[in-house]
Amino acid sequence: MGEDRGLLRRLKPKLIDILSADPELVLQECHALNLVTDAGYKMVRPQQVSTEKVTALLDHVYDRGSEAAHGLMELLRGDVFLENFPRLSFLKTPDVDQPRPSTVPELVTQKQLMKVAGAITGNWKEVGILVLDVSSEELDAIKQDNSTSTMQAFRMLYVWRCCQREQATAAKLYFLLSTEKLAIAPESLVCLQESN
Repeated sequence: MGEDRGLLRRLKPKLIDILSADPELVLQECHALNLVTDAGYKMVRPQQVSTEKVTALLDHVYDRGSEAAHGLMELLRGDVFLENFPRLSFLKTPDVDQPRPSTVPELVTQKQLMKVAGAITGNWKEVGILVLDVSSEELDAIKQDNSTSTMQAFRMLYVWRCCQREQATAAKLYFLLSTEKLAIAPESLVCLQESN
């Protein structure tokens, strides 16, 4: 069972990509099987962006522990899910349980995003438009939905991470934010160079 929790973490970007096609089906099935608590359901359900809904759902199941992760992986391997999400067929191959080689860069963490958010609160919209390719409409929605500039900056970085999927590495974010046109203090980005 513990292996499924690690597998869920390793496959998270790929699962987000696949399951975002119908996040409501995934949420309802998980809730019906008690893989998601009622509180978790109420937290995930209102998410409007499908990738964010799936991300929140996977995070909730992962946080619930090995038993919930095992239940989710079994659900994803089942015929109903393979019929609705044919791209999940890779879960039936024996080598899917093998860990990734350690040379694969790790995705940027929420903790790293929060540290960076604190450093860009004054110009977070500029960062979003100039280097992260976040639309002005998305930035306006983020500003409206989050009361503090730190949370606005964090949310923008989180949206970037969801859009980038497997390419959302700390190294890539460091490279993008190190551009001279932004004038972000290099010491503010040190957290992106540290290992998780």
